[in-house]
Amino acid sequence: MALLKRSVIFALALCANAFVIYDADDLSGGNLGDECIGSLAADIACHSEVKTFMRLGYRGSLASTAKTDLVCTGACSASLRSWFNSVASNCEGKSFSDDDTVPMKFGGYMWAGWNETCVKDPKTKKYCNEIIDEFSEVDSIEEMPRDELCHVCHIRRLAMMQSSQYSIYNEYYKEQLEYVYKTCGGRTGPTDIPHPLKTVKPVEAPFCVTNKRYMTKEGDTCDSIAKASRVSGAALYMGNQELIGDCRNIPADLRLCLPLECETYTVQPEDTCVKIESKLELEFDSLRFYNSWLKYDCSNLQPATDFYGKAICVSPHGGTFTGTVPDSAPTNGPGRNDGYTRAAVAPPKDVEVADGTTLNCGKWHVVGEDDTCTSICMDYIIPTSLFQEVNPSLAVYERCTGSLVPGVALCVGPMYTWNSTEVGSALPAETTVG
Repeated sequence: MALLKRSVIFALALCANAFVIYDADDLSGGNLGDECIGSLAADIACHSEVKTFMRLGYRGSLASTAKTDLVCTGACSASLRSWFNSVASNCEGKSFSDDDTVPMKFGGYMWAGWNETCVKDPKTKKYCNEIIDEFSEVDSIEEMPRDELCHVCHIRRLAMMQSSQYSIYNEYYKEQLEYVYKTCGGRTGPTDIPHPLKTVKPVEAPFCVTNKRYMTKEGDTCDSIAKASRVSGAALYMGNQELIGDCRNIPADLRLCLPLECETYTVQPEDTCVKIESKLELEFDSLRFYNSWLKYDCSNLQPATDFYGKAICVSPHGGTFTGTVPDSAPTNGPGRNDGYTRAAVAPPKDVEVADGTTLNCGKWHVVGEDDTCTSICMDYIIPTSLFQEVNPSLAVYERCTGSLVPGVALCVGPMYTWNSTEVGSALPAETTVG
């Protein structure tokens, strides 16, 4: 792709009233081709004032009629037209710059600027810009005197801007032209804003795994949408965080991506994870598996659902797989077990508990003669670091096994809150060890 450098100081051609927009040397080395480069670097036979038209803006009257006469020559108009048409023909489909700017851009600005500067009143032959300069000063177009509002120069000037992609015509001037056509009568025409010069690439909608979207309406909340759509309120929020500021007050007309469906349950004020799992006969720890935002001890169930909404998943997202898979070899993998338990139980009856071992424990082991720290951790699927932390009498690392005392009870399933100062209450009188 050619690296284009628009000259800061435009090179003058052989005559004083000629200049170039691009230097041919700056255009070489790319894929433009000789014909395109020749057209882009061609002389423009116009007064130097025309160079200022390369800056997009509203074209007002020049300093004097004499200067305007120097600009508004037939030779300049013909030269601009020739440059534009030549570039449009010879540079068609060429890669001109990194921002998709059309090759005719600056020449087009100048040609549009020349037309807007040089348009005349058909009756008086005065330049329209000079006539418009004499209009009354008002705060809005609605306050303009009718003879000025509907003056042929005013109408022609706005219509000329509308007809070109290379003018500054925008929503502001569109409203003005619409008001003129509506008020003056007798003449109408297009008022739409011309297509932009460079290709506008459509903005792709953010990826949505389900390809299901929901348009919000007044009064929607994460909770109401979740319950109506069979999804978790938390999953809805987490997938649309850039749009949803507050789950309890969602603006209308937002296009949200719906997460994968699941069987939902509405959390009640007295619910805990254990109660829900027991009520629905779910496997222990299932809720945290289906709702990854839940903490290990499930302590955020109520406050989180106050924000996200009370609908939580009680089945896998997207449904349960019902197909067939090949038989797999047995595995001793830990699955979702992380070594913790949720309910405390009393230590085994008539067995000494190791010094310092937490009593906030739901699973106990009485050390045997052949035990090692590794074998205990593997049997109960508890991380070594956690095992040693809840049983501080044990030595660390390779010295752990040597510190085991046969016949002493160790905790092998601490509660998530094991490190709190309050010991679990209402423990059974005795525990069966594993």
